[in-house]
Amino acid sequence: MTDFLTRFFGNAFLFPVLVFLTAAMAAVFSVYLLCVKESNTEKLEKISRWKIPGMILGVFVLAWCIPHAMPILPVSLHKFLFPLLVAAVVCAWFTLDHLFSRALGGYMILTAHMFLRETYAFDGFGTPVHAVFFLIYGTMGIYLCGLPYRLRDLIRLEQKRGIRWIFPVYFLLFAAILLSTGIRYLRYFS
Repeated sequence: MTDFLTRFFGNAFLFPVLVFLTAAMAAVFSVYLLCVKESNTEKLEKISRWKIPGMILGVFVLAWCIPHAMPILPVSLHKFLFPLLVAAVVCAWFTLDHLFSRALGGYMILTAHMFLRETYAFDGFGTPVHAVFFLIYGTMGIYLCGLPYRLRDLIRLEQKRGIRWIFPVYFLLFAAILLSTGIRYLRYFS
């Protein structure tokens, strides 16, 4: 199974798929943040605690971590990585809170690394603007992994007048950057 995961996550098709998927997710999250009002804040802030979507995204993120863990482990331990993934998923289901927020943070870290690596691998793709947006995005992911309840707090911040537009505008610009990167990537290889 670890060989399959290595081939799947090392495949060249994953980058364009995740670029467009993440662009769509960023745009949707931007609209989601713009929909926050005092009347629906309590309902919308529950996104952080979504259990089933968090587990689905979490399994994807943990499976993506297996190829990254293989180079630092002895070959004799590679066979234990997939069973450890299953054990981690079971333990997470029963013991962790804010599963979606944690999984989203892991996804943000891994995709920020991938986007930065892939955009600078091809001439003309990576710019300092990309690097800054990916740095902010990845740092937000680290922040969510360490303090998962902060996603709820970010949604509550959307009620404050002075900061209401910061996060929606960032995620909308991030979606536009990813969309343009994905289109240029597909043109480059077609």
